[in-house]
Amino acid sequence: MSARLSWLASVRRSRRVPAGVAIVLVVLGVVATAVSLDAPSDGSIVRLGWSTWRLDGVVVDMPAAPSVPGLRTGDLVIAVAGRRLADGLGAVSRPGLGASVPYGVAGKDAVVAVRVDRPDPYPLLVQGWGNLVFVLALAGLAAALYLRRPEAPATAPLLVLAAGLLGSTLTVAVGLPVLTLATGGPQLWLFHINAIVSYSIGWGAFLAFVLAFTARQPLSPRTRKTIAVAYAAPLAAMAAWSGVAALVAPDTLRWLGLLHSGQTAVVALVLVAGTVWGAISYRGNPDPLMRGRMRWMLGGGAAAAVLGIAGWHLPELIIGTQPLPWGALGLTGLPFVAGIGVALRRHRLFNVERLANRSLVYATVVAILVAGYATVVAILVSVLRLSGTVAAALAAASAALALAPLRNAAQSTVNRVMYGDRHDPEGALTRLGARLQAVLLPAEMLPAIVETVARSLRVPYVAIDLVDGAGERHSAARHGVAAGEVHAEPLRYHGTLVGLLLVSARGSDDPLDPIDLSLIASLAQQVGSAVQAVRLHDDLARSRAEVVASREDERRRLRRDLHDGLGPTLAAIGLKAALAARAVPGDSAARSLLGEISAEASASLTDIRRLVEALRPPALDELGIVGAVRSRAATLAGAMPIEVIGEEGLPPLPAAVETAAYRIAVEAITNAVRHSGATGCTAEIALAADGVEVTVRDDGPGLDPERAPGVGLRSMRERAAEVGGEWSICSLPEGGTCVRAFLPAATGSRSPPGCGPPLCPRVR
Repeated sequence: MSARLSWLASVRRSRRVPAGVAIVLVVLGVVATAVSLDAPSDGSIVRLGWSTWRLDGVVVDMPAAPSVPGLRTGDLVIAVAGRRLADGLGAVSRPGLGASVPYGVAGKDAVVAVRVDRPDPYPLLVQGWGNLVFVLALAGLAAALYLRRPEAPATAPLLVLAAGLLGSTLTVAVGLPVLTLATGGPQLWLFHINAIVSYSIGWGAFLAFVLAFTARQPLSPRTRKTIAVAYAAPLAAMAAWSGVAALVAPDTLRWLGLLHSGQTAVVALVLVAGTVWGAISYRGNPDPLMRGRMRWMLGGGAAAAVLGIAGWHLPELIIGTQPLPWGALGLTGLPFVAGIGVALRRHRLFNVERLANRSLVYATVVAILVAGYATVVAILVSVLRLSGTVAAALAAASAALALAPLRNAAQSTVNRVMYGDRHDPEGALTRLGARLQAVLLPAEMLPAIVETVARSLRVPYVAIDLVDGAGERHSAARHGVAAGEVHAEPLRYHGTLVGLLLVSARGSDDPLDPIDLSLIASLAQQVGSAVQAVRLHDDLARSRAEVVASREDERRRLRRDLHDGLGPTLAAIGLKAALAARAVPGDSAARSLLGEISAEASASLTDIRRLVEALRPPALDELGIVGAVRSRAATLAGAMPIEVIGEEGLPPLPAAVETAAYRIAVEAITNAVRHSGATGCTAEIALAADGVEVTVRDDGPGLDPERAPGVGLRSMRERAAEVGGEWSICSLPEGGTCVRAFLPAATGSRSPPGCGPPLCPRVR
């Protein structure tokens, strides 16, 4: 019991330490920001790249163009108030607000008078809004995760990372004026504590986060020690580099430049190390659940690392300039935040689905409000010539008015992306009804239903099974592949069970929520009627196929009886009558009667033969379907050769199927001979799964899109439909026309053939 209490106490202490460090880092950033905004400023900012810090001065950036002549972006300031920066920092007395201070600028003969005033936060906000959006989104997500799941090993370093980046980014966004270098004081050392120390602690937490996230749970003592080393590594590297830079730098100004260049290199190395370690851990982790979680997190982190290194760190270290503006550097980190959000939602990374939803909503709202605020202020200042204070106030009022509708719109959009239409049952039902109205063929109705339901719920798998009178289930339509537990929702029509709607969970660790099940139940009420309509259509088609099959079987029986029974009998009667007439004297009346009997028997036999041929093609019984088609093709072939492919002696087929296959093949060959303009034709008759497939191809120019279907095409389609089969015609990519029909051996069963790949899509 005492060991358990000791462990709980250590866990509580381990939770408090990262929270305390994070609070300190944020407070340092806020204090430094407040001090900078309250101190006098010359409107300039000294960036942190090595090319900015020269031996004799610093290159300045002016976020807001001055209204009177003064400093300009790119000026190299070498002296302030007559004191050279290279001679030492903090040597100038702090001027009062409104004072004019002479600045020495390289390349200018005269000094430049610069007015001192409080810094204007608006141009600073416009310039660094991308960085602020990133750190605020990351900080909000990290804080919420820590409050919700503080025991998760990866939440503590993520919180410290977010706090370090937030505090340092706030300080750097306000900027370091040249005047601060000259006057020194708390503003100077607070700036560098945040820009160097807090920043290094934050990137050490990034390494710790990668290690904690990719390690197997629970963490081993060795892993905990490695994480502790990762926390301290960037800060230790910067401390060592600070000592080296102090030895080689000729003055404090150059020492600061080397210090900031080292910071850029350390961050780049941290990004590379974290990305490489994440990739190695991903490849070596055999757990598919962990790999699924790591995929999005590490993918977003890798994308952010590549964008940051290629767009900022590497060009800054090599050539001293960057393709990306400083304010856009933070935007390169948004894939990392997005990766966390997707992993939270799709793989329940910390079991905080609602948190992921809220994080995405508020990150979207903040980004839009910040961008809109900056845009409105810019328009008011540049177009209407309002002052910065009035423009900022109006923009803030506009942002406040837009907050509620913007938040509602963002919530609706995020819900739609994450959950589909589960928060909008009326919309889901409306879309399903519209989709069903657009379906032209009953055979396409169930596939359209499962596809629409899958898209509405954002689930990977939806299916419909039909239930017959005996309670047996039969698969009717499928969409996607199941990724988790499958929920079966009954489909009823007037209280009778007609089918089941099967819906898979979004993942093995992402079951359907009660709100999902409620929407599925609502959809099932509408789907039940559609399923019953499809069942009735299938029953009708099956009944028609059975009638056709019975008719053809009866015709085959009648043909056999007429051909093998009545026909020979009539032939025998005629023969006997002729023989009897020979034995009767020529002048006898009986001889005349016998002659009439013989003639009537011959005429009746001719009529029977005509009936037999009309009931069913005789060649089918005499030669089989392949032989019958080959015999008919031989009579149609002239200048165009016709090849019939198929195995002789195919297994017996139902009479209706055999007749339909023969009629379709002969009609397709006839059309090819008469209308295709082809030089050759091939007909193939082959057994397929549970049926027979007829394919007729020619090498003509293909279908004429302006020519309406004729009687022959309609006849082939109707013959296939009568036996429950499918028929299609299409133009081949290489030229020619393809007619294909699949006729099921079992009455009423269906298996559409299509002129699928490599042929063209089916045309019904």
